Amino acid sequence: MKSKIRTFASLGIGESTSLSRTILPEDVARFADISGDYNELHTDPSYAKTTQFGRTVVHGMYLGALVSQLVGMQLPGKYCLLVKETLEFKKPVFIGDAVVVTGKLSRKTNALQLVEITISITREEDIVATGVVLARVLQ
Repeated sequence: MKSKIRTFASLGIGESTSLSRTILPEDVARFADISGDYNELHTDPSYAKTTQFGRTVVHGMYLGALVSQLVGMQLPGKYCLLVKETLEFKKPVFIGDAVVVTGKLSRKTNALQLVEITISITREEDIVATGVVLARVLQ
């Protein structure tokens, strides 16, 4: 898969894009391997069953990685340099959940070729996380 090719000038305030992902057990296992975060809440079903969630919870930063995919591959795409990403986690996400990550371009700063993208991550009708990305567009 190749990144979309968009220049700073071609990006318009209000445009949006999204991606969908059903989270699989191997996604969580690979993320634990890559991040080194083997916290039992994410990796041990027996332990997770004893918590208020009743089952293992997907790493919040796995969702952050999906946001990185959205901005790096779609909006703005190829010429994106992610500068800042903030996320507020509102509800837990579990293995098997289908999430939709949506980004909407909310602001452009011409002098530095920066874009601000408002992020929403949903599961069915539930908003599970919101945030903002600041990215520099290199072309």
